[in-house]
Amino acid sequence: MLKKKPLITGLAAVILTGTVFGAEAFSVSEPVHAAAASKITNPNQSAKELVNSLYQSAFKGEMPQDVKGLKINQSTKQDVYDKIGEPERKADGSNPFDLYSWNMGHPGYGFSYHKNGTISEIRYFGTGVERRFNLGSVTPDVLSKQIGSADKILAIPGTGETDYVYNTGHYELHFVIGSDQKADHVNLKAR
Repeated sequence: MLKKKPLITGLAAVILTGTVFGAEAFSVSEPVHAAAASKITNPNQSAKELVNSLYQSAFKGEMPQDVKGLKINQSTKQDVYDKIGEPERKADGSNPFDLYSWNMGHPGYGFSYHKNGTISEIRYFGTGVERRFNLGSVTPDVLSKQIGSADKILAIPGTGETDYVYNTGHYELHFVIGSDQKADHVNLKAR
């Protein structure tokens, strides 16, 4: 993958000299952009990869990506703060989760803790930008095809959402599907 520094150097060369060498620096970047764009042109493939990643990680009591290695009933609040910083919104009487918003292509998360300070639940909110290539492309049909039938399906009163629960060893993975039949968020907790 082309690093930013040579591209910036190439851009500076074009601006300062207007030479053909500078123009070649731009042509080198075109395949990189084309390759990146081709990776995100299939929401269904992205959904499959995300579901599989979430499901496999759940067997270890963790979520993938930015918070990989933070485990239910083992990792502490301080472990979370050390790995991803302090939350934008801390848990309070109206919300039991420390909340981390999505930004710059990174997914959002929520962490709830036991009284002893270890993680009791991890919530995955996905990304906000290009959501259709993340949780917005996860549907009950994708879940069924990728990881099979849910062990439990629960109606969530008052929200119109449905909770598809998968047992993953000592943990439960909950895909919360909205009335639009797309995943709103995913919860992981001990069984």
